[in-house]
Amino acid sequence: MHDQKRSWAPLLLAVALASCTVGPNFAPPAAILPPVWQSAAPVSASTDARWWRSFDDPVLDALEARAGSANLDIAAVIERITAVRIERGQARAAGAPQVEGQAGYSRERIGTAGIASVTQTLLGVTPTTTPPKGVDFDLYSAGVGASWELDLWGSHRRHAEAAQASVEAIEAAARGVRLSVEAEVARTYFQLRGLSDERRIAQDGVALAERNATITRALLTRGLATPIDVAATEEKLRALHGDIVELDHQAATTQRALAILVGGTPDTAPFDRTTLRPQSPLPAAAVRVPSEVARTRPDIVEAEARLHAATAQIGVAHADFYPKISLTGLFDIDVLNLADFGWNARSTSIGPSLSLPIFSGGRLQRQLDLRRSEERSAALAYRQTVLNAWREVDDALSASRAAADRTSLFDRDLASRRRTVAMVEARYARGDIAASPLLDARQAALSAELAIVRQRVATALAHIQLHRALGG
Repeated sequence: MHDQKRSWAPLLLAVALASCTVGPNFAPPAAILPPVWQSAAPVSASTDARWWRSFDDPVLDALEARAGSANLDIAAVIERITAVRIERGQARAAGAPQVEGQAGYSRERIGTAGIASVTQTLLGVTPTTTPPKGVDFDLYSAGVGASWELDLWGSHRRHAEAAQASVEAIEAAARGVRLSVEAEVARTYFQLRGLSDERRIAQDGVALAERNATITRALLTRGLATPIDVAATEEKLRALHGDIVELDHQAATTQRALAILVGGTPDTAPFDRTTLRPQSPLPAAAVRVPSEVARTRPDIVEAEARLHAATAQIGVAHADFYPKISLTGLFDIDVLNLADFGWNARSTSIGPSLSLPIFSGGRLQRQLDLRRSEERSAALAYRQTVLNAWREVDDALSASRAAADRTSLFDRDLASRRRTVAMVEARYARGDIAASPLLDARQAALSAELAIVRQRVATALAHIQLHRALGG
């Protein structure tokens, strides 16, 4: 019975050593976020990652789909994911047994000059004939070698753990790039639509300014206006034409940027303007609770994964202080003639080897100190990322609320201006007033319409930024 226990002892010891993993185990840090966002009612996160569908715009949906499949930034980060997954495979393969085969042929010569005196001195033998000056021969060799370093202290496991965390970090970074591209496509699209609306309003303003200039010139001929009045109206008309030129330039620049974002070339139109429909009112954004943001926002997930990788690397450095045991085996056949090649010409070797660090000039300790410093830096980076996310969400919520309030005010102002225009038009139709007050009222209404167009673009951009801050 005691003999049986003693026979199991080495196996149990080997299992215990194989399950030993030095270094700290990673524990996900608690995100420093508030229980709820300021002035925001928490709702459950939507399962649809296509957050832009809240705009209910088919053209935007089509642009986002094209960007998702053809944008070069997204394609580049996907390739980065492929590369880091390959590195993960390399890290996992490092702990597996390594087997190598070899075969060779060489023509060799061994010099024999002076060998007679050596044999006579060492062995007391006097050659009866003169030995040759050298011996030529062929050497044929073939063999297989295998080695396996036992992962007694978890060095390979920690290295594989760090590689897996690096994969997760790059995948999170890829989601961040995709989210940035999606937000940029939406932002550029609404800016382009806003510029188009501004140009339409500017053309209406030019028509009013031309009519006002015509009236001013007619009054000049009757002595009811001065050349200064005519010059002022013409100057205003030229300024409005200049505004249209600038709007055309901005629209062309924005269109080229949008074409690149969706994977096109700068000279291609990203969408057909005839398919545009009036923009739908924006619904309230579904604001995730802070705990969900911590799990889904790409930069927070990436920072946590990098902290995980840095923690695992401490274990890799720590394992270097302990002895390493490798199992090696060799099967080799060396013959001088191919006719002798066979089983009886074999050479074999098998057994363990032990490597123990004794003195390294402090290199191993410095390596461990470096890994611990990197882990502390990663922890600080994680904390900074979470705090920045908190600030960005609060800023985006504040901007979204302010944009909604301003839109409501501008809507009421535009409605008031249009009622004024209707009343002035009625008086003008009855002949109670001249055309100038009517033109002034229409110009005021155009200014209010321009303000609401710009504000609606600002509201859409605030909505986009809120989704970006929330992680989608």
